[in-house]
Amino acid sequence: MEDNIQSVEEITKEETYTKQAILNSKKYIKQKDLVNALLDDDKKYTLKEVDNSIKKYLKGVIK
Repeated sequence: MEDNIQSVEEITKEETYTKQAILNSKKYIKQKDLVNALLDDDKKYTLKEVDNSIKKYLKGVIK
């Protein structure tokens, strides 16, 4: 019975992906160049982190 019980931490933990996996995903195909420029090669990201990075960049001040 204990095997079926998951902690709150396990349930809310989001999956992380490498930069290459994100670049190969269909979700970011139209923003591939931007994602490539924003993300580090050696780090893993959640999809939420990627979306937030894109939004932050696109809201940047234009001079």
